[in-house]
Amino acid sequence: MHERTISQYALTELAKSENISFAIANKDQKIAWCSKGFKSNFTSKRIIGTTLVKLFGLTSPNDLPNNEKNSFNVTLPDKNSSVTISCLKSNNKTTGFFIKIEQIEKPNKNEGRESSRLSKDLQSPKELHQILTLLVKEKSLTNLSQEILKRSADISKSFFGLVVFLDEDNKKFDFIFYDPHKEFANKKDLEKETRGNLPFINKWLDLNKRTLIVLNRQENIGYNLTQLFQCQSLAITPCFFDNSLLASIIVGKKNNFYDELEINYLEQFAALLSFAISSIRTRELNTALENRLLQAQKLETIGKLSSGMAHDFSNLLSSIFGSLNLLKKKIPEREDIYRLLDNIENCSIRAKDLTKGLLSFGKPTPKRKELIKPNILLSEISKVITQTFPAKISFKSKFENKLYDMLGNATEIYQVLLNLCVNAKEALVGMGEITLNATNLTVDKTNQVNYPLLNTGNFIWFSVHDTGAGISEENLTKIFDPYFSTKDKKTGSGSGLGLYVTYGIIKAHNGHIEVSSTLNEGTTFDVYIPAYEPTAVSKISPTEKIILLADDEVMLRDLLAELLESYGYNIIKVSTGLEAVKILTEEIKVDLAIIDYIMPEMNGLECIEKIRGLKIKIPIILSSGSLSLGDKIDYKKMGVNSVLSKPYEFETMLATIQKLI
Repeated sequence: MHERTISQYALTELAKSENISFAIANKDQKIAWCSKGFKSNFTSKRIIGTTLVKLFGLTSPNDLPNNEKNSFNVTLPDKNSSVTISCLKSNNKTTGFFIKIEQIEKPNKNEGRESSRLSKDLQSPKELHQILTLLVKEKSLTNLSQEILKRSADISKSFFGLVVFLDEDNKKFDFIFYDPHKEFANKKDLEKETRGNLPFINKWLDLNKRTLIVLNRQENIGYNLTQLFQCQSLAITPCFFDNSLLASIIVGKKNNFYDELEINYLEQFAALLSFAISSIRTRELNTALENRLLQAQKLETIGKLSSGMAHDFSNLLSSIFGSLNLLKKKIPEREDIYRLLDNIENCSIRAKDLTKGLLSFGKPTPKRKELIKPNILLSEISKVITQTFPAKISFKSKFENKLYDMLGNATEIYQVLLNLCVNAKEALVGMGEITLNATNLTVDKTNQVNYPLLNTGNFIWFSVHDTGAGISEENLTKIFDPYFSTKDKKTGSGSGLGLYVTYGIIKAHNGHIEVSSTLNEGTTFDVYIPAYEPTAVSKISPTEKIILLADDEVMLRDLLAELLESYGYNIIKVSTGLEAVKILTEEIKVDLAIIDYIMPEMNGLECIEKIRGLKIKIPIILSSGSLSLGDKIDYKKMGVNSVLSKPYEFETMLATIQKLI
């Protein structure tokens, strides 16, 4: 045969072989010939005529060998193969290219590797079973993640491992390292550098939802990480749950590459870790919700007990005040006696205020409501804090120029904000910062999902933040409990009533308080108080309307009667429900009745039921000062036209009366 004929025959025979992976490309870098074994490495049906750049995913033709470099290597990680491209030259000119594909690790090459592979296959189910068992018992996400990471690195023969946790916005990353050989001295710097590369990598993981193999080549995604960890290859396996990327497992090899079996095991461990993250976070959320529910139930129980006590205390003190008034009229005007009576009266007033302050947690009712200008109040508090707090504590404040007005007790709101600032000061060890902010907030349908515990409307949002030691999750659920304190009880510095009373005052103003804290970072208290939106009350002209006022609290009844009489109404005063029924069955025509809920012999609802049973159809207002009647009572069915709470907002009372008669 001629030399050319022999060459053609040899190439034809080689092309049929499945055991060799050779190919030849012309000087234009297009495949001119390939063996059957070479073609089996690619999914494309057409290999002949395909350029080397396209076939191997090169960035440009300049990567190929030339007169300056005789060969070039490319790795096919999916095939666990290495590709060598060499120049074919004639007279020092490139006439074509010779391509050879070889497996990096051949599974059946020798008995040792076969034994190693079999050992790995047998070991992995045990590893997975141990992790599944640990999932049931382990409550710490950190401990569980460390176990999964260790097993992932060991089974994939990686020299290090790293778990990166993501928050919901993919903006914050937490790291767990596995470095058995102490390869990395400064892990903080590694975390900082890794953090800068993660957003782009996470985007790739989100789109492809599979393991990313990173090789130590500049054209690869994540090349910087291979340089950072000084490794030949990295496997970055995503942890998805419900289509959300929760974390990534990153492992690396110094000299070798990851095969399909190792990637498969990594993805199984990643699936377990994603389930663990979701399970433990859900468990923690359920625990927090249960604690809040128990706290709410506990506070409700205390509230119900305090509610009944508040009424009895108020009545006892009202009797003392009444007796003092009578004594002053009956005894001779002697300075020594009047001094004693004034002392009794002053002590009684202080006892009344103290009782209401402590028991406002149960049935919160402010002592006296007035229009509050928050900007003035905050300016006063800021001045006191600046003058009295230590100079080493930095105090900052930021308020909107025109905060909404509030209706309530200015002294109590002052007490709440100052108490929160004092607590913030005591949480600081040495130097620190306290920030007092206030802004207007409107809750409507567009943002109510962000404030689920607030009704729609306008609020003033106060915020007190400190950079102190923070509060543990365990104590966070107890801080509003009576007599609970994290301060040193031996020194007597903490009574445990500060936040208890604060909570009651805020509820008394129909407000809401929230607290968030991170250990060693600080604590934030957010207080939301409804804005005052005045009800228009038109001028009432003189009238002959008669109002029946039934209340056993003499002082409150007389005060309300005097106010209503000043607006032209005629008032009939009674102390019990029986007297109210008796008046209405006589010939006196009454136009409206105001009936207190708690009265001797017959409570307000029983009295109203008796009145409606007599077919008397006058409008009736039910008032209550110590009991939360709740939403279970069908007031309309009971014959109640309106319900008002004590202490009365007189403008609201007038508007209600005018509307009903």
